[in-house]
Amino acid sequence: MSFQEKSRWIALAANLVAWGWYFVTVGHLLAAGVPDERRLLALMIPVIIVITIIHIVGHVIVAVLKPGEATSELDERDKAIARRAAAIGYNVLCLGIVIALGSTLYYWNTFVAVNAVMFAFILAECVRYGVEIATYRRGLAG
Repeated sequence: MSFQEKSRWIALAANLVAWGWYFVTVGHLLAAGVPDERRLLALMIPVIIVITIIHIVGHVIVAVLKPGEATSELDERDKAIARRAAAIGYNVLCLGIVIALGSTLYYWNTFVAVNAVMFAFILAECVRYGVEIATYRRGLAG
């Protein structure tokens, strides 16, 4: 497994763990009917801290185990994989934003709409990482 693939696994895990906790917590609090929006927004702080810690610790471990890979530059295959994954992730993002904004017209308040757009962004990033990982696993032709 290349450093680039390991890096994508770290990023995917960090996003799923941290943002997964955030959206589940916000969903439960909103469903309970006590949406203190300032408190809910404050939940983003530990999410950002956890994501940063997971990224730093994960990349340091990977770099210490294989220092030669950590300093290698992206080759043409890595760039092609990143372009393909970004295009797919971008389509997911666009669809998510259209759905979120469309729903805002009829159902949601501003806080829920902002979180829906943020969810679309995080989902798009996770899809991008997933596509990159899958492409590294099976190759560009697959």
